[in-house]
This record gives sequence, structure tokens and C-alpha cells, in this order.
Amino acid sequence: TTTMTTAKAQPKWKPNAAANAKAAEEAEATAEPTDAPVKSAVTPEPTDAPTESPVASTTTTTEALAKKPPSPPPKKPPVKPAAAANKGGPPPPANKGGKLVHLPLVVYSDFHEMHERLLTPDIPRSIQFADVFPNPFGGLSVLHTVRGQSFVNPVLPDSKYDYAYGGGGMNLPPRRYRLAPGAHTGGMTRILTTKYIPDPEEVSGARRRALLLATDPLSPTAEMAFYVVDAVPGTGDFDVPMFADPDDLLVPLLGGHLNGGSAKEGGLGSVEADSIEVSPCGRRVAWTDTDGRIAVMAVPPIVLNETEASETKMEGEMVLLPRENESGEPMIGTNVDSLSWSPGGRYVAVEHQAKNQFSVISIVDCGDPEGDFGTDDDSEDGGDAPAGIVVGRAVQATPDRFNSGDAYWGRTALDLKLEAAEDVAYEALGMPYVTKAGPPPATTLFFLSDRDVLLSGVHSPWGTRAPSPHFERRMNMHALPLVGGDDDEEGEGEQAYRNPLREVFSAPYMGGGAAEILYMKEAAYNAAEEDAAMAALANETGSDDADTEVEEGEEGEKIEAAASNETESFEALSPYPVDNVISFGKKPDPKDGGGAADRFPFARRSYRVSNVPTANYLTILSQLVDDGSFLLIEIEGGKTGHLKIFSVGNFPSDTVEVLPVEVPGATIESASLSTSRMHLHVAYVGGLGGSILKAVPNTGSGVVGMLLKDTEEFSLNVVDTDRWSLSVVPSLEYRQMYADAWRLLRDYFYDSEMTDIDWPAVFERYLPLVNRCAKREELDDVLRQMASELSALHVFVYGGEYGDPSHGNLDFKDVNEVASLGATLRKSDEWDGYEVVEVPEHDPDFGKVDGKTIYSPLSERALRMSGQRGLQQGDVILGVNGESAANVPALGMLLRGMAGRSIKLDVLRVSSGPSFPASMGTAISRQRRARRTADNEGGDDPEDDAGIVPEPVITVPLTPSDTADLRYSAWEWKTRQSARKLASAAGFTVGYIHLRDMSGAGAEDAFVRGFYPDYDKQALIVDVRHNHGGNIDSWLLDVLQRRAWMYWKARATGVATGGLGWDEQFAFRGHLVVLMDEKTSSDGEGFSRGVSELGLGKLVGTRTWGGGIWLASDNRLVDGGIASAPEIGTYNNDLGWGLGIEQMGVEPDVVVDNDPRETFDGRDAQLESAIDVLKQWMKDEPVVLPKDPGPHRDMSFRQECQAQQ
Repeated sequence: TTTMTTAKAQPKWKPNAAANAKAAEEAEATAEPTDAPVKSAVTPEPTDAPTESPVASTTTTTEALAKKPPSPPPKKPPVKPAAAANKGGPPPPANKGGKLVHLPLVVYSDFHEMHERLLTPDIPRSIQFADVFPNPFGGLSVLHTVRGQSFVNPVLPDSKYDYAYGGGGMNLPPRRYRLAPGAHTGGMTRILTTKYIPDPEEVSGARRRALLLATDPLSPTAEMAFYVVDAVPGTGDFDVPMFADPDDLLVPLLGGHLNGGSAKEGGLGSVEADSIEVSPCGRRVAWTDTDGRIAVMAVPPIVLNETEASETKMEGEMVLLPRENESGEPMIGTNVDSLSWSPGGRYVAVEHQAKNQFSVISIVDCGDPEGDFGTDDDSEDGGDAPAGIVVGRAVQATPDRFNSGDAYWGRTALDLKLEAAEDVAYEALGMPYVTKAGPPPATTLFFLSDRDVLLSGVHSPWGTRAPSPHFERRMNMHALPLVGGDDDEEGEGEQAYRNPLREVFSAPYMGGGAAEILYMKEAAYNAAEEDAAMAALANETGSDDADTEVEEGEEGEKIEAAASNETESFEALSPYPVDNVISFGKKPDPKDGGGAADRFPFARRSYRVSNVPTANYLTILSQLVDDGSFLLIEIEGGKTGHLKIFSVGNFPSDTVEVLPVEVPGATIESASLSTSRMHLHVAYVGGLGGSILKAVPNTGSGVVGMLLKDTEEFSLNVVDTDRWSLSVVPSLEYRQMYADAWRLLRDYFYDSEMTDIDWPAVFERYLPLVNRCAKREELDDVLRQMASELSALHVFVYGGEYGDPSHGNLDFKDVNEVASLGATLRKSDEWDGYEVVEVPEHDPDFGKVDGKTIYSPLSERALRMSGQRGLQQGDVILGVNGESAANVPALGMLLRGMAGRSIKLDVLRVSSGPSFPASMGTAISRQRRARRTADNEGGDDPEDDAGIVPEPVITVPLTPSDTADLRYSAWEWKTRQSARKLASAAGFTVGYIHLRDMSGAGAEDAFVRGFYPDYDKQALIVDVRHNHGGNIDSWLLDVLQRRAWMYWKARATGVATGGLGWDEQFAFRGHLVVLMDEKTSSDGEGFSRGVSELGLGKLVGTRTWGGGIWLASDNRLVDGGIASAPEIGTYNNDLGWGLGIEQMGVEPDVVVDNDPRETFDGRDAQLESAIDVLKQWMKDEPVVLPKDPGPHRDMSFRQECQAQQ
């Protein structure tokens, strides 16, 4: 802001320098000195505070008005407080020569959006990750990752009583606490995930550890890093919370400021947080990143003293898995759907896409975890420490002919029987059960597959809309035995638990008709065991007679000694779970020519678990640790998940009982298994308590007692989320989000070379602006400038947590939202109300548009069902709910908060004519006449002249979004009608389809709705103007590429009389034109380019938007906002990168632009041009139905008979 210091005759600035100089001289000559400074409208009142704000201080000059810039102002003296400058001091210096003087401008604000904010998590949707663990105090706790922070929430055994604390110091409620970051450092770092490290109690004692993936606050570019922290305060080296002291920050295990950076530079890169999987034994972790790597790392062991800390290597080392398995199928991290560790951490199952895009499972051997960490003393010669992770075979476990995934390492009912037998043996010998710490070893890999799923109910392509047979998402449960293969060239291997009974019970299903075989095998085994025992006893006593008696004392001593020896040997074993060695079989021989029988010998051991019915299963959630039953989540009715227990019968039975877990009024929002596989975390929405989280043991009693039966009170093992809040410091968070967005763009952008842009320089260029951001919207401005340096069109900045005047109160938003009558209205002073100019109507053949019933509240279609009549152009609205429209500045003031609610309108049916006898409108007329008479001082009333009486109309206004949808639909209908009318005048038939976007069912429905009824027209116009994009272009192009090559004709029907038509069914035989404009974007452009490249039609309109790099929009920031990264490039041999779309747009064959004024008046020049193009095309290449070949072949053989005569 610029202010002259003269009190009078300020010059009027003119658009040239000479005039401005002259005006300044005139102002100087007429100015009168004054002791009082001139007070601008924005000049602050005198204050003792400094007169310049470091946050908001701006000036403007007249450089934009003058042809040459004015001379530079004199050097600015130090700024003094305004109060001191006005306390009787000398007057300010005179403005010699009319030069402008820069005055300080101060904007006073409390900058409330920079204050610490307390946020309440939206349970359960705000919870990104949850992991249940047993705390050292005898209860359960849950590690929650919520909006970039990590908390530990207690589990209440019975929430009815645990929430009942009333003071007095008795029965204190369990404690919820923050793990990271601190209360005053919220925003300094972003916690992306928190995973429990299930160390055995023999090793950990009271300590409980967690693995954090977070952005390192010591890294200027917010590089990701792994940290190992203590999850329970006072039990380890660190108390909680972490990252609470900026001067004492954690040192990363891997990544961050130590060895972070991009993958190209050898750094950690950007880890996909939802891919992180810690092994159930707590010794290893695996993850994928945005560069397609699959990495594993050994987790450091617990260090109990300083000596161990000095002798143990504590730095993490990333080991990369191979980028393809033994069968040659790619294992690319960005195409990995899940990772799953075996209980002992030796094997990891990778669900990934094969070359043909089908999902397969591969098992990778990462070596024995016992050698991951250690000291120099661990080796016999005192040399180097153990080598750590050694990647071995990567074997494909499922064929690539089907989709298979969701691998779960488990056991069969047979394994449970053998374990029970082992328990009896151990107990008889008095041996401790130390070999089974954590989850038991897996003998079977269970997974879901669609290999036996049949096609949908569409059995043929006959019928309207060309029904297509397809596979529904239906899954079956399958099992792959991991041990005991006959084709293993390495032998079965040394297993964790050798049980001779496995030779007898050699298969998991030996019931039913096979029971007699089982009985004979068991009898033979028992007889052999008795003979062996007697022979051993005879050998020890030195007697050849098996029946020789032994003194009782001597025999007891021998048994006790044997038990002692066995105990010592078992105690020497590792306290960690131990994996069975998998019998993979022979490696595939590349010289065999890739025969299917040779590629997957291991995979073809699998069998279907037939008693689990086919359904749309989302995941195998867990297998109970004590009885072998399974928990599966099934999707029913769209997206609603249902938790079902599949109770498995005892061996040798193969029965399965289905037990649905149903809570009245509640649905499962999410469910997960803890890292240790010993607990479940289930989130419910609805029901008795609203949104509720539960953490229950993964056992039969836990699931049945706390999930299946606790459906009425719903109070057992509820996670404490009462009055849960987290704090955020915006100034810290803005800095973190800027660096996070920069790094995510670096690691998500489709070109790892960043198209030769100096990306670090871009970071430094915009970083100073972040410190000036005083609100979230200003950070978006900086992110837009930074991201725009990529010069890519699919870069959007949106989302995030912005200031909300309604403070998230939906009711407050509703009452302030201005509803709409869904019509164009014009204020009429003549009628003292609002005249109806237009009532938009959409396609009358459809009751719903995109799934919604939307009519104008003033239309005939909206009012006739209630016995009323619609308004027409020229009718007048006089008031709303008894209040005159003339009493308010705008009609919208009477419609605030009225969307979806009935209102009464007082209307004059000037055009549509009265609906009621005149007497019904007398009261309204009398009131209006009295007021108008007073206003007009007895003048004529136009209502009296017209003989019109006001009458009521009851209707329901629309929301602004529904109104916009209505107007869009009305434009579509009018354009369709115009296309048909213009084509009819030109002498041909045309179909018209408008596609608003290319996203999902709505776009598919729009195409089907418009194409199939008009597939037999001579021409087709596909209008993708204003198209927002999506990803269904390939389907549209596939339908349009169908070609007619044959025709059907029956006795009475043919191609023109409703017969079968032609083959391929519903192939379009005419000429195609695509309408596009500058707002045609993304997949709308891809479709247009495809039509051109495939020679399907012609393009009419203007050059499109120019976005040819695809994206997934998954590089979200901590508050849900995004600076989206173009992730997937496109190309072909002719057009190269971007298909001539990126930064260029698709050029039409015929360039036509719509004049704004003509468009407002209802003309569509682009549509008219499309009709002209089609007319000429019809002239050059007519589209006509083929004539039949004429009379059928003579099959009477008369000519042949005559010739023989």
C-alpha cells in the first residue's frame, strides 16, 4: 500500500510517466505542511509494539503504471515504534518532489492456525496400523499409529467396570500414553507405522520393543528411517515418548540422516508403510519400496548390558531379495500385495504379479535367523561374527494360471494331534516345554485362490447390451504341504519337531472310509513300539529275556537320568520359534523348455480345503493357535465385511462348522492379526457403543468368549479410546510436510532421473517460503510452486486439514448451506418477487441419474406425485414459508439450511395458470395488496389487472451439489436432443453419448445407457468435453472396435426388422466423431488418442488438457493432503513418451471453438461442426445395410434329373 505524506491534493495517477511527474509537481505546489501524519485506511493505530511484522509486511509501487520504473527510494532508516514517533517529535520530512515514500504496513493477527492444535482421532478410520502385545503387567496393550503419531492404548477386560472410576484413588483406570512424538513436538516427525517386536520372555524379561518407521527430523529432506524403541516406559534404555526433546533425538537403525536418500543413491528410499512385516519371532522385518525393491533386515537383539552393546552389531543392514523367482517370474516390490513370514523367520511368502499379471505366491529362503547377529565369540575360531541374512532359493508356490494370494503359515488337524502326543511325552519325562516359544512351526501354507471358481451367471453373449461372461471375485481356500515331499533332491531336511507318529498319520484327512487303514497303521505302530521298548530294556539289563524283572530303584534312577539328559538338551535350544525345513523339491531346469509339469513341482502338491465353501473372501485373518480353526473375512452385499469362524473338527475328521460373528447393528471396519500371531485387533462401526475396538487372544476361548458371545453388552476386551486426542504444532508440521512432499515426489515420479531436473535445488529454492506459511492453504501454495517444477500435468495439490469455520460440526454446516430451487430465477420488481426463467429437466426416460433421483423442485415431475403442478417460465415466486422475498436481499437467505426439508412457496402462476379457486389465495392477496397499496400510495396492482391470485406450493429444495448435477444432466439431455435434430435435418441418424469422466460404474453406465440403444445408427458422437478422466478407455475402445462380418435373416425378421442383426453382436457399423475441448483431461485424452490411433473415427473441437502420465495418488501426507506424483509413463513406437498427450494435448482433426456468448445463448458450434463432418462423411462413404443375396439356392435337384433323362 502506498500513501502520500501530503494532507491535500494527492495526485491522480495516469498511465504514463510524464503525466505522473506533472501531477506530482502540481500536488507539491498545492500541498500544505502539517504536523500530523496522514492516516491510511490500513495504517495501524499507535502502539509500543514494533511497526513491522516479520510474517506479513507488504508494499506496492506504481511500477506497473509507469513505462519506466521510478528512481530507487532512499535508504530506509531504522524503524522506530509508532508511539515514539508521534510523541511531540519533529514532523516527518516534507515529501520533496512528490516522490513516493514506503510506509510500513503491519497486519495484526493472533495467527490462530499456527497455534498448537488438539485433534480427536476418528475411530476407527483414523487408525492406520494396530498391533496387540502383552504388557509386562499382566494385561494387553495396543500399539496404534494414528495420523503420524504412535500411541499405546490399554485393553480393558470389561469396559463396564473399567470406565467406572469415580475418584478416591481406588481401582485406577489403566494408562494410555504417547509413544512418539512428544506433546510439544507433534509434527516434527511423521510416524508411518509401529510394529511390535515379539521377543521371547526368556530373552526380554519385562522389556517390550517396537519397530518404528518414521521420517528422521535430523534429515533436512524427511528421509525415512527405521528405529527400535521401547514400548513400555521404564523397562529399557529409553523412556517414552520418543522424539520429545529436539536436542536428544533417536539414532536410526537404518535410513534417515545416516544412510537415507533415494534408491538410486543407495539409500532407503520411500518404504511402502503398509508392506512392512515383522516376523513372528521378532528377529526379521521385510518391506517393499517405491523403486520396486523387496528388502529384508535383521532386527537387533535386546541388549541387556553395556558389554553386550559394545560386542553386538546394532546397525541395520538392508538385504534385497531377487527380482525374479526360480521360474523366471518377476518379483517387483510395487507389484507385491503382501509379505508373510514363517513363524521362525526363515522363510517369507511373497504375493506378487507374474508376467501375465496374475497373482502368484513365491517362498524365499532367507537362511537361519540364528546367525543374524552375534559377537566375535560366536564363531569357533574367534573370527568374524555370523554372516546374517543369506538369501537362498525363491520358489514359486502357486501356478500363474490363476490368482492366488493371502498366504498364511499354519497347521492341519493332524499337526494338532501330533503336538498333543508330544505334550504327553514331555510331561511323562518331566521336560520343560521350551521348544515351542511363540507360534508353533508351520507345516502347511494356506492361501486363497480362484482356480476352481466358475464363470458368472452370464452363459452367452446373446441379449441386449451384449452381456459378457466374466469371473466374479470368488475365492476358495487351498493348502500347500511344506514338508515330506517325495521329489526333494535335498531330502526332507532336518525338521524342528521329529515325531515318529507322522509316519503313521501320513495325511491330514484319514477319516471316513480311510479310518480302517488308519486303525491298522496305528495298531502296527503300537506293536512295534512295544517290541522296541522291550528290546531296549533287555539290552540295558544285559539279559536276553525281554521279560527279565528289574529292581524298582534301579529302573527309577535310569528313567530319571534319561529325563535329565533330555531336559539339558532341550534347554540348550533357542527360545525362539524354529521353522521346519521346507521340502522345495528339484529346481526347474531351463533346458526342459518350460513345460508346465517341470516349472511348478512344488506348487502342485497343493489341494483345496473343500469344506470351506466358495465365497468372496477378503483375507485369511488367522488360524487359532490352540484348535486349528480359521477366521476369514467375507465380503457380502458390496463392501460390507463379515467375520466368520470356520471351526475345524478333530483329526481324522474333515468337518468344518461355520460360525458367523454378528454384532447387532455393527459392521467390521477392519481386522488384523498381531505380529506375534497371538492376538486379534477388530474394529467395529455401529452397534451399542458406536465405534469400538477390540483386542482378543487368538485362541478358541478368546474368540468365542470375547467376539462370538459378547454381542449384547459388547464390553469384553475393549480398547480404551475414551477422550483420546493428539497434539500437532503446525509450524513443525508444515516443515515436515514440505520435506515429505518433496521426497515422495522424488521417489514416486515415473522417471528416477527426474527428467534431468536438479531436484535438490528445487527443495532449497522453495524452502524459505515454508517458514512464512501461517496456514495450511499457504503451504499448498508453496507445494504447488515446488511440484510445478516437474512440468507434468498430473500434479495436483489438494486435501489436508484446512481451517473449518464450522469446526467439523455437520449440523452447523447444514444450517449455513444455501439450498436451491433448481431453477434459473430473475428478480422482478414488477411482481415483487422472483420470476422463473428456466426449469432444467434431465432425460425423462430415466428416473435416476447416476444412482440418484434428482428433479428440479419446481418441475412438473417433482410436484405431480404430490398432487401439485410444476411452475413454468414466467411464473413468479413471492415468498418462502410465509416470508416475502421482497424483504430480503436475496432469495437464498430464506433457503439456508432447507435442503431436504419441505418448504412452502407463495407463487403467482402467471404462465402456468391457477390451480385453485380464487378464494384460496384471498388471504395472501389481501396481505400483499395492503403492503403494495402503502408502497405505491394507491397505485394500480398488476395482480389485479392480470386477475392472478397467489397460491401455495410445497416442495423440497436441493443441495448445491445436487443442483449442479441436475443442471449438468439437463445440458446432456438438451445436447442429445440437438444432435438428433441436426442429424435429422442433415438426412442421417445419430447416437449421442456424453461421458463426464472415465471412472468406475458411473462412466460405464453412461456409455452402456447411450451406446447399445443406438448401436445401429448411421453415426455416433461420443462427447468427452469436460471429461475428468479415469481408466476405462480400453473397454470403450474394445467395444468400438467390434466389426460386423456376417448377418442373420429368418423367415420373418432381418437386420432391419428386429432380428438377430449381425455378428459381432452390437458392432457399430457407422461413422464415429469424438467431441473434445480444453477441459478434456487424462483418460478422456487417452480415449481420444486411441480413437485416432486405431482409425476408429475423427476428432472435433479444441486441443485437450495435456496429461499423459498416469498416477495412483497414494503419496499422501500426514494430514491426508497430497502433492500427487505422475507415476506411470505411457508410450508407443510412433509417438514416444507421453503419446503426444503429455504437455501437448490431443490435436483435433477439425478445430472448432465455442464462442462464450453464443454458448450462453444456447448454440453449440462444436456439435454443429460434428454434424457437418458426419454429413460429408456420409456423402463420401454411405452407411447402408447390406442387401440379402436374393433367392436361395435351388435344392430340388430338378435340373440334374432333367439332364439325366
